[in-house]
Amino acid sequence: MNKSKLQQPLTNPYDFLKQGCERPWEVAVAPFKVAPRTWYVGNSWVGAYLLETSDGLILIDSTMQPQVYLVFESIRMLGFDPGNIKLLLLSHAHYDHAGGIRAILEASGARLYMAKEDSDMLKERPELLLSENYPCGDFEADAFFSDDRPVVLGDRTVHTVHTPGHTPGTTSFFFDAEDEEGRVYKCGLHGGVGVNTLTDDFLKEFNLPETSRQEYLESMRKVRDFNVEITLGSHPGQINMLEKVDSITPGHNPFQNPAVWPDLIDKRIKMIKEIIEA
Repeated sequence: MNKSKLQQPLTNPYDFLKQGCERPWEVAVAPFKVAPRTWYVGNSWVGAYLLETSDGLILIDSTMQPQVYLVFESIRMLGFDPGNIKLLLLSHAHYDHAGGIRAILEASGARLYMAKEDSDMLKERPELLLSENYPCGDFEADAFFSDDRPVVLGDRTVHTVHTPGHTPGTTSFFFDAEDEEGRVYKCGLHGGVGVNTLTDDFLKEFNLPETSRQEYLESMRKVRDFNVEITLGSHPGQINMLEKVDSITPGHNPFQNPAVWPDLIDKRIKMIKEIIEA
């Protein structure tokens, strides 16, 4: 791990977006294991996760189109074939998570699962993809998420929970990861905790309703007490994931900490309350 990658001088999301699209090599990080048969294959700014199943691979989020080659290289470094991606699950329809979808689908033949609310959003308000005119390509969902119908591939099951606010269709993922000794770890990935799309300026710029703030608050409360032993960040910086990589050893998983999930959610509840009450 090149620790210089962890010391990004950038603070504005659009600066990160520009860096990731125009100089993707600057955000490259080696893949690393976060749970049994579960790996981080994103970059230093935006996350993507690979799940091995008995019937192929599940990829959560695509990162941006100029970074797809980094995702594929990470998958190859882990000993897998990107062509064996069978399902691509989208947490929410912003360019940093969805920009590489078309390229990945074309390369692998995978099926795309996403929230209907975000699919409708892109059809009605394509500017809300927030692509800043970087390359993307159109994509259509093969199936929509449902809270009462988990996504299943082989021996892995991913439970999805609609957690709107950051986008109308933001979806969180919860799944088990079982090791060779039969120990099962509860993993959780909130689909989008950013409050940047809920500020006065953002809502005014895009003519969006303030009700999305209350939706965000309610969805955070809905998942706050879920049993999550290993928290995964949609952006690694949300929970300082990259700072923990060097402490990974065969007998120690630094991401296994049940206190991280409620702490992440509580911090975001505080942030949205401050925006609502301002």
